[in-house]
Amino acid sequence: MAIYKRFFAQIYDPVVYDFEKSLFAKRRALLSNLKGTVLGVGEGTGINFKFYPKEIDVIAVEPSKAMLKKARKKNKYGNISFHNLGINDPELDNIIEERSIDAIVCTLVLCTISDPEKALLNFKKWLKPNGKLIVLEHIHATKQINKAFQNFVNPVWKVFADGCNLNRNTDLLINEAGFVPVKEEYFKRALRFYSGIFELKESN
Repeated sequence: MAIYKRFFAQIYDPVVYDFEKSLFAKRRALLSNLKGTVLGVGEGTGINFKFYPKEIDVIAVEPSKAMLKKARKKNKYGNISFHNLGINDPELDNIIEERSIDAIVCTLVLCTISDPEKALLNFKKWLKPNGKLIVLEHIHATKQINKAFQNFVNPVWKVFADGCNLNRNTDLLINEAGFVPVKEEYFKRALRFYSGIFELKESN
């Protein structure tokens, strides 16, 4: 498995480049105006880095050592700190203080996290009261035939794609966790996508 993870990290950028290029405008719109301290969740090989403003401080969390090695080479402005951890690892509480993060960025990662509900609870704990959750994720299909296909191939896809789930209801999970959209968008590429900027619901 470790050998495959290294192989996956090596081929990731060239294999997904054309597909990722089709998402560049979406990433730029979501990330280019961020301010303050930003938590990048599952930053992979660092595809987001070119869209981050150089004035912000980024805490980049990535569980794959092989991916993180590639990401470190893209730290153009030296404003990114790297942590070889999963987003639900308890060690992160020693790195991230409660209510200290201005924005949390999740791009093509909530599909992979083994316990996304727990991750969303952590986000609520770490975000400042006016903090933002930034999301760009592929999600479940809506047509029954497409849902059935996703459910059928997901076990094999999950192994091939290093834990990625094709059929995750990420849009519903975000809402159920208590986040409300400042803006949101559903769109299609090869898969159905969901993107947006979210805030926490105000407690009564």
